[in-house]
Amino acid sequence: MNFDNIALSDLTQDVQIPNTVDEQVEETWFVKYGEEIIGVGLFLPDSKSCILALVGDDAEQKKIIGSYSSSDEHEGLVLKGLEIAYEGYLRSIKGDTVIGKLDISE
Repeated sequence: MNFDNIALSDLTQDVQIPNTVDEQVEETWFVKYGEEIIGVGLFLPDSKSCILALVGDDAEQKKIIGSYSSSDEHEGLVLKGLEIAYEGYLRSIKGDTVIGKLDISE
């Protein structure tokens, strides 16, 4: 799939997944393009519009769509949380058996 042609407005919610960052307002969802789940995204509560998504077919070829603006520390935590959610997508939706290089113990 060509992820370069996908816009945030093309993505829809599929299944909500737990947030990985405390005090995160945005909800984390598996996102669909058409009928296919292609990654994970952040949505404001009670909104159907994705504000930031991480999509792709594997750990090496992934694409961030959108942006997230907050304090540098919080933004970094949210992006790391989205990476962890993306690894969950790879394992549960794509069937990858190897977790990437993220250290989730911190």
